[in-house]
Amino acid sequence: MKIFKEKVRNFYKPYYRDGDEAHLIDHADDVCDLALEINQECDEKLVILASYLHDLFNATNRSIHNELAYEYVLKAEDKFLEQLNNKELKEVAYAVLQHRASFKGDFYSPLSEVISSADRGLPDLEKVVRRSMKFNKGNAQDVYEHIKDKYGSRGYAKYPEVYQKLFKKELEEFKRLADEITVERVLEICE
Repeated sequence: MKIFKEKVRNFYKPYYRDGDEAHLIDHADDVCDLALEINQECDEKLVILASYLHDLFNATNRSIHNELAYEYVLKAEDKFLEQLNNKELKEVAYAVLQHRASFKGDFYSPLSEVISSADRGLPDLEKVVRRSMKFNKGNAQDVYEHIKDKYGSRGYAKYPEVYQKLFKKELEEFKRLADEITVERVLEICE
């Protein structure tokens, strides 16, 4: 699988070149690594493809990048997707469509849940703050508001069931820290 992963990474890497600092190829690498780690029932080939496809069009249009990736997968016009059958294409397509933290509803398949979980990353507030600072170009006030709005106990981020099971204790602490965060703490983390 290591060779397949490297081929997939290299093929999709150009799509990530113009992304913001928080959505470059290293983010797709992190998603893939965590997805492979937490995966228990999905075909590894599909996990790898969905990981590298999930933010493919983030630089093109952030607000609908998941929809653009979904359409791209269903057209199956590249050498990796052409090898998939219709069932596999649908699983990958829905995984990229449903990966966002704001997704509401039921996941199409376990693959969707794995990719969404991996996209959350480990429940590590300091890492999330640093990544958010990259995305928000160093604006601590924006990062503070983003952390509260998305990751706090009343935040909109959806945590798939598999994620909640794997990281139950860590997630509780993560949400508590997100609830307590201040602009000063954001700056302290990023020093």
